[in-house]
Amino acid sequence: MKIKENIFEVIFPSNIYCICCGSVIDKSRPYALCDSCVEKFHWATGKTCKKCGKILEETYKNDYCHDCMDTKHVFRKGYTCSRYGLYERAVMMDYKYNDRSYIGRKLAEIMADRMKKEEIIWHMVIPVPVHPSREKKRGYNQSELLAKYFAKKADIPFDGSILIRNKNTEPMKALDLAERRSNVKNAFCIKKGREKDIIDKEILLVDDIFTTGSTLDSCSLELIRKGASAVDVLTFAAGGNLSLG
Repeated sequence: MKIKENIFEVIFPSNIYCICCGSVIDKSRPYALCDSCVEKFHWATGKTCKKCGKILEETYKNDYCHDCMDTKHVFRKGYTCSRYGLYERAVMMDYKYNDRSYIGRKLAEIMADRMKKEEIIWHMVIPVPVHPSREKKRGYNQSELLAKYFAKKADIPFDGSILIRNKNTEPMKALDLAERRSNVKNAFCIKKGREKDIIDKEILLVDDIFTTGSTLDSCSLELIRKGASAVDVLTFAAGGNLSLG
């Protein structure tokens, strides 16, 4: 993977082209984003849901988004960097499906800077796993790369092998909330012999996008069942207050 990333860095250097629109930039631009794209992203700098972290309008009267008022999430608290809008989607699609794994480093830098103000210390960072067949097809697990780079930047222990996906679930995009929950039920487990490593641990679970939280809840439930004291979740982007995605 590192060799592949180095090759892409030569072909499409992340410090001279914007990772969103492809415009030429200089090294002074943070996160390899041009000024225009930085302004177009919907950053989570204002009011957010106290449970899942989704961005809320400043005029929204509640502290919790509509989804969290209707759903009891398993995880303790969610954090995100941006709302999943048009420009955020363009970057994520490039990252996940166009073999540009190096973008994960830039997104992880954003995530690490976002979490600095929270002043929370976790025992370990764990990614949401993908099924081996899907990872083989894509070439990498995008959430694992985000988690690994974030953990290194935040100086928190990383472990990408404790939580595994034992069921090749259907793509979530076309599913409603009930179908999503059913789709990921019992889809994750702790690797045999690793239970002792999460007992009484506070864990940060990392994924790329938060939609309904069904996948993150399923992962959190398995971690807590096997002894974790608490699970928080962090994603680069999250859907809107009323949206499934």
